Amino acid sequence: MKLCDDVYLIGSGSLGFDWTHPADCNVYAVDTGDGVVLVDSGTGLSADDLLDHLAGHGFRPDQVTHILLTHLHADHSGGAAALRKKTGAKIVVLEAAARVFEAGREEDIELPRARRAGYYPEDYRWQGCKADVELHDRDIMQIGKYQFQALHTPGHSSFDTCFYIPDRTSPMLFSGDTVMYGGKISLLNTADFSLGRLANSIETLSRLSLERLFPGHGQPALNRASQHIGKAHRIFSNMGVPESIV
Repeated sequence: MKLCDDVYLIGSGSLGFDWTHPADCNVYAVDTGDGVVLVDSGTGLSADDLLDHLAGHGFRPDQVTHILLTHLHADHSGGAAALRKKTGAKIVVLEAAARVFEAGREEDIELPRARRAGYYPEDYRWQGCKADVELHDRDIMQIGKYQFQALHTPGHSSFDTCFYIPDRTSPMLFSGDTVMYGGKISLLNTADFSLGRLANSIETLSRLSLERLFPGHGQPALNRASQHIGKAHRIFSNMGVPESIV
């Protein structure tokens, strides 16, 4: 599904467009002119579907050069190892998350609780792996014609990372589960969720001049993206809590 110049949606679960496995996040593909970058990987239960959707736009698996992970929850990271095997792409994560991802312990991302709650099939298992590239907050990767800047935005979880592309005409943000369309957030009763840290992260994002917002769930904003982040920031600033997606 082409969203705008160079950006495609190739996967989305029941909290989005209900296109791939219900537990999947939104999975995006960016045509950099020198290969394709995937942002997030879904659960891994739809890895072949993601590549089929990519092929529908004329891209081969071996054209995927990088897989950027916004955080380690299984709906975002569970397909990374399988997609790397199928494409040869490099997996990119926040440096602080790399050891957790490599260890692959489901308890570290509270997957057993999420499975019991019905968010994942009973037989689903998370596959972590060693990252190929580890980024720090504010690091920039030049991939083809685009710069991808990693912004550490903890709150939804400890390792949340947004990827900012300061394109001259349409600056865009891949926001993972930090902030969604309409200023919504994703509230979780988990050990590393922090409302205060999330408010601070959204305040940081509110300073960006953005045209397009590509969140981890729900619909993207292809224009006036800053208004959605600004709404969440205003609610937090007035001692409120933005609406949650679930």
